[in-house]
Amino acid sequence: HTFEDTRIQRLGAGTTMSNARTTPSAKFAVNSGSTAVDNDALKLYTDLKDEIFNDETKTLAYWRLKNDKIEDALTDFCFWEEPTDADEALQQTLALFENLNQSLAYQEEKNDNFPFFNKPFFVNQNQIPIVIGGKPASPPKSISEMLVKILADNCSSVYTVSRSKVSSERLVHFETQGLDEIDGIQHFSEIFSRISDTYHPPKSENKTHALFFTLGSHRGQNAFRRNLQSAHNLALALQNSKDFKWTQLVVTGTDATLPSDHMDENVICSDGTMLTIPSYKICEYNFMYAMSKLGQFLILAEAVATLTENISLPVEYMAFLEQKISRIWANVIEAGDNVMYKIEKENDEAYISMKELDTISTRFTKDILPLLKDNFRIASDISICFTPLHAKPWSEACITQKSPKCYILEQILRRLKNAVSIQQAARYHLTE
Repeated sequence: HTFEDTRIQRLGAGTTMSNARTTPSAKFAVNSGSTAVDNDALKLYTDLKDEIFNDETKTLAYWRLKNDKIEDALTDFCFWEEPTDADEALQQTLALFENLNQSLAYQEEKNDNFPFFNKPFFVNQNQIPIVIGGKPASPPKSISEMLVKILADNCSSVYTVSRSKVSSERLVHFETQGLDEIDGIQHFSEIFSRISDTYHPPKSENKTHALFFTLGSHRGQNAFRRNLQSAHNLALALQNSKDFKWTQLVVTGTDATLPSDHMDENVICSDGTMLTIPSYKICEYNFMYAMSKLGQFLILAEAVATLTENISLPVEYMAFLEQKISRIWANVIEAGDNVMYKIEKENDEAYISMKELDTISTRFTKDILPLLKDNFRIASDISICFTPLHAKPWSEACITQKSPKCYILEQILRRLKNAVSIQQAARYHLTE
């Protein structure tokens, strides 16, 4: 199975894009002189696809690239003009991501191989959702924006909170800055007060609120400290907001917090092909990001255990949370913006080793999280998604390459081995 067997048969070898099918939503000029024979991006796509198909170990990428819609989204991109600067590259990458996410979601909905793609999702009509870090957008480009869309389609009332200034007739949006800064507690408290006093007085309906906490950064200035700070701010704001009624807190998770020895998953397709889905997990290249996300989980779990009347965690678990939160804060502050694991510090008692971080992940997931399940959940099974979080750094890096399009294509194809659509990632916030 090669590219020549499929796409060139549909286009015809030597076809120019002036008479070939292009993606309807594409807003970018196509290179009318480029053909399927002399297109560098297309050659790269062909080579990488053949590599994936010929690899003895088949990954999820093998299944993904057998889908015509996904192939069309990627090969149409090959015929767009090369971007001339980072801004143009960003706009092209976001447009490609939009097409690709739609195709990934379509494949996930229609598949009969992977039950984890077809979990039913549930929206509790007795809860009013508040998406922290989300906003209404058309079309949705991120996990949080897709979550807002799903909730807005299924709920009469939805609140969103982010730094963006937006207007919507369907929901109430709060524009606020600094949720992940030291004074962020005040911003959270003001929003909860406004919701309770103005938009939804607690006695007006027999409803409470469900909080969806989607804030998280894996790069940027003080990204890991800001991850912890945002969770800390929310925890204290909930403690201080006595009149604000809530019963559930859902946090956007990431497979990056899985233990470093987590096993890859094997799935047998309907055609008998064995697929291996490589696990995204704690490793030396994402170490401080994984630690900061685990820190978020622990900080908010401790808050839920403290503030929820029907939960009583054993003393040893509360002590575990308190101790590990303190150690994570100290390690994150010392690391600054360096995401890497420092193997040379393994014997330093103040340093959290990979073995210790694995233990934190395992104990929290197996022992503590199940005891909080009625009021606190982590949206799990989220590995790689194609969102603005990836588009921005990739578009900045690609412009220094001989072919920016080739750079973007390679980043995507290398990650299809365990990627999910933003629709699927959003739904994981609403599944048990």
